[in-house]
Amino acid sequence: MSIVRQLVQVAVVEALRGRTAALGNVFDSKMDTLPGLLKGGAEPVLVFSIEESLEDADDVTDGFLGRGGRLTGMMQSAVASGKEISDGQGTVIVPVLGETDSAYEALLNIVDRQWRAVLHDHANPWSMVFRDLVVSIGPIRTVRATDPETGTKHACRFAQFEIETLPEPLPGDSVADAISAGLALMASDGDAAYAALAETWLDILASGADWQDWQKLQSALFASNSELRAVGLGPIEGDEDRDTPVLETGLIEVEGALPVEVSEP
Repeated sequence: MSIVRQLVQVAVVEALRGRTAALGNVFDSKMDTLPGLLKGGAEPVLVFSIEESLEDADDVTDGFLGRGGRLTGMMQSAVASGKEISDGQGTVIVPVLGETDSAYEALLNIVDRQWRAVLHDHANPWSMVFRDLVVSIGPIRTVRATDPETGTKHACRFAQFEIETLPEPLPGDSVADAISAGLALMASDGDAAYAALAETWLDILASGADWQDWQKLQSALFASNSELRAVGLGPIEGDEDRDTPVLETGLIEVEGALPVEVSEP
């Protein structure tokens, strides 16, 4: 998976920003420094990542594209506090996970409800992109984070779930509305990195748009030239590199009828 995986990742993170108790502390794949976090303070944090991808082998194509897939998503919800570390040039505050207690557990319960509810929101454009990309959500398994060395239980949970998605578009295919909508949101987000990434993806997805129909079919079937000709679907041998194969003159003969000469495609 590539563009579908990219947009699922971005859509979840952007849908959640500012819409839960974690506020802007929503991260893509890893937890960075928390803005304004002071030593001794505590704030909820959400981190979303895609851990695995499985593309179905019995889909419409035997190639590397055009397949539907199943992603394994991971939502980490935690209560983090700041810890002062001196690096020799000054004091740096880095995030650390808090040890669990009843107040932190209650906060995690609230955040857990909130992030799930946001992805149900019909008025959130990023939530709608996510839902349009997703065919179904599988079982959700939640586990608590525990320090393997000390056995300390942290105020942190990992919710793992399977996401069945739309197929990856084939070269030359029209792009699904959900993909177009996601790229449009990225381009208009105001983040220069998002805009550049959206432009790159648009260029990639445009590849194959000028192919002939038989070339698009050949790509979809993942067939060689000889295989396509063998079933009567390919071009006449030697015409593979022509921009537009042209029928100059043909004669149609049907038993019991006069022959018909044709000179146009």
